[in-house]
Amino acid sequence: MNYTKISLDKATLHIYKTQKFKKISIDVLLSDKVDETNLSYRTLLSRVMESKSKKYSTKRDINRKLDMLYGANFGISSSKIGLATYIDASIDGVNPRYVLDDKLLSDMLEFLYDMIFYPSFDTKNVNEEKRLLLDDYKLEYENKSALAAINSNRIAFSNELARFKANGEEEIVKNITNKELEEYYNYVINNNKVDIIICGDVDDSIIDTVKKYFDFGVKKNIDIIDYEEKILKEAIYKKDKTKSNQSQLVVKYRCYTRIGDADYLAMLLFERILGGFSSSLLFTNVREKNSLCYSISSVYATFKGVITIVAGINKENYDSALKLIFEQVDSISQGNFSDELLEMARLSILSSIKKSGDSLPSIAKKIYTSEILKKEFALDEYVLDIQKLTKEDVVRVANKLKLDIVYLLEGSDTND
Repeated sequence: MNYTKISLDKATLHIYKTQKFKKISIDVLLSDKVDETNLSYRTLLSRVMESKSKKYSTKRDINRKLDMLYGANFGISSSKIGLATYIDASIDGVNPRYVLDDKLLSDMLEFLYDMIFYPSFDTKNVNEEKRLLLDDYKLEYENKSALAAINSNRIAFSNELARFKANGEEEIVKNITNKELEEYYNYVINNNKVDIIICGDVDDSIIDTVKKYFDFGVKKNIDIIDYEEKILKEAIYKKDKTKSNQSQLVVKYRCYTRIGDADYLAMLLFERILGGFSSSLLFTNVREKNSLCYSISSVYATFKGVITIVAGINKENYDSALKLIFEQVDSISQGNFSDELLEMARLSILSSIKKSGDSLPSIAKKIYTSEILKKEFALDEYVLDIQKLTKEDVVRVANKLKLDIVYLLEGSDTND
């Protein structure tokens, strides 16, 4: 692995040299800490920045330029990871050596520069992107699994920043004016942490080109780990109704273990055994053996310390499905799972780690996560430690779980 981290005057440049891919990817990431309103501003802003610039004033102009860059792919998006929110302006294209064009990388960087630094905030453009975003919110609320996730998060994290959706809130977006959005853009450019991540078969000559275009922002640390907690006196049980053939069941546990903690890898293995892959206890016993759900899985919010189980069920199976879900958690906490399942779950995690090096976007994300966590970047991080985990480790961390919320978005069945 040939990874280099270079501290510029204002930004940080990361270069990952590899001949594994025929493409080269460039990501410019602008990061800040999540607050109650900025997720909404950043989602709308990223869409406006992506839609056009002063030089490329229509989508046709953008597509024509990308064609001239040998079919390069371009996008600007906003997301969050833990308590960090970032705007990612990215472009990837063929390695110049395959098209015999020495200017290609410089041209790609110049295009990205134009899209980042010269967005169009004309009223028509902003209003159109706002309309499209509000339409996406409507579709999100029509998606019952997404709606159940939103509702359960707002209940479980009622006084925590985790209650806010990564793509913002409808009521905030509605009221953002052009002037406010442009002012926020200027804040982002001048006050965000900036990381430039370049992956592919490049040489050091690219460093001067990057300095020419992208040495902006401020040097600052962002506390990404979400340590907000609440005192759990008793679990919350909540039901809402919706028009749907299915009901959506959400069960959340606080596991008090986050990425970087001593028990992090053991908790990762616990979650994989519980519901993190196709041979997990939840999938095998709730869905396959007892047919109590259409779908079921678990997810570990590693920056928050929360494990969430989601299942699509018929409403009449609520009690039976919930009882069986609880039994799977109890089984692990009592050590009632096979050595074979333990090894299958371990191999599943190791396979995921290996796959993280199989695409440019996943490598770039790994580099960014390491930077925000203030850790050394390594694609094979954790491999040796995961291989050392025992059944006793899994049982121990399973007993750390505390039930937070059981939420049911209850649908009307077809025979009602």
